[in-house]
Amino acid sequence: MRMTKLRLLSAALLLVPVLALPGTAAAADDLPAPTGVTPITGTATVPPWDPHPPTLVGVRTGRHDAYDRTVFDFTGGTPGYRVEYGPLVAAGSGATIPLAGATTLRVVFDGAFAHDVATGASTIDLTRVYDPRLPTLRQIKSGGASEGYISFGLGLADGVGFRVLRLTNPPRIAVDVAHQPTQPFTTERFLGGAGTAAQVQIAGVRSAAHPGYDRVVLDLSTATTPLISVAYTAPNPTTIHVGLTAATTQRGVVTGPNPAPTGLSQAQSVSFTVYDNGTVSAFITTHHRTGYRVMLLTDPTRLVVDIAY
Repeated sequence: MRMTKLRLLSAALLLVPVLALPGTAAAADDLPAPTGVTPITGTATVPPWDPHPPTLVGVRTGRHDAYDRTVFDFTGGTPGYRVEYGPLVAAGSGATIPLAGATTLRVVFDGAFAHDVATGASTIDLTRVYDPRLPTLRQIKSGGASEGYISFGLGLADGVGFRVLRLTNPPRIAVDVAHQPTQPFTTERFLGGAGTAAQVQIAGVRSAAHPGYDRVVLDLSTATTPLISVAYTAPNPTTIHVGLTAATTQRGVVTGPNPAPTGLSQAQSVSFTVYDNGTVSAFITTHHRTGYRVMLLTDPTRLVVDIAY
């Protein structure tokens, strides 16, 4: 029954158009840094019941001017795939697999094999750990293979833009991760978050200076995020208000000093106000009004606010 479902899914995937670029990975040296952070799906070129289905035979990495690249080499064509931020879990047990880096980019291949279907011989060691230690790409691990699915996790130094390329001659799938966050800075209000966290739980505040911006990180102790609003306040145009609203009216929890000093030149301090209706306000005092960008990252859950100089 499982194989029947897999075949039907793979056959459906074949009907969806995909991006295919000929040539080698080195031919894409002039590409700009990727900017997208939303999940990316792709389609199979060969169904898994083909006599020569997509078979994974290698994993390679390389550094480019603006991004790091991971290449998954296949024979027999390329499988379907889904690439998104999220934890890597082990096939069978479902246990979360930790990786080096601040966040994990998960890669799942659908309709792929890690062994020769004719002989049963393994074509790649899925227990191998890769430690390229590139600017963004820090580590690669596999979650294993099961029923035509193979998963990998890319441990990244930061939540950055990524893209996926399906390449040919030989068949391979490349995943690029930017060296720096590439989302634009803006002064427009940010609205986001899943809104499913039952309570706002802020475990701490971290901050650091980066080239061109200061970063403030709110570590959340919930698996999902509350509703989040970020904008400059009207009464004080140099203060950024971060509003967090839980799915219930449980009073929020903020751990650590309040206000929390940062020691930075642009993002100077963070203070909190906790309300009885399930909301928490964080106020980031800045040296002067400028653009900011917001990222919601998982594994662990955290809210990142970058404030340009």
